[in-house]
Amino acid sequence: MTTPAKQKSWQAFVAWCDEMGLCSSPANPWTLAAYIRHLEGSMRFDALCRHVDQVGQMHFAKIRKRPDRHTTVKRTLESVRRRQEQKKLPPPPPPLFRDEDFLETSPPIPTRPREPKSPAMIRRSLRATPQLVRRKRV
Repeated sequence: MTTPAKQKSWQAFVAWCDEMGLCSSPANPWTLAAYIRHLEGSMRFDALCRHVDQVGQMHFAKIRKRPDRHTTVKRTLESVRRRQEQKKLPPPPPPLFRDEDFLETSPPIPTRPREPKSPAMIRRSLRATPQLVRRKRV
């Protein structure tokens, strides 16, 4: 004896298969995966899992095979679950500071151009031996 919910789920699956020109019994796992993707936007994830399980139970009662336990169907359900969880994520928090806080309204301060180094300064900076430093006596 089947429940009305199982019967309704099975009839919806058969109607979709007939509309798409696919075989509903025995159903290929990729047919059930395509059906899941079709229902993805119209059902919550838990209702979708229940619907797929009911289709699997009806399929098992008729043919003794459960296409809903195939890895293709499980992966499809997992990807649907991840997409629905991403939709539930809260929006990112507002920025700590506004852009207006960092905009500068005054003109930039002019800088003086650097003077080129004299040859004596270059020679001092390129010493091969360090300059000796005396220690202070205490």
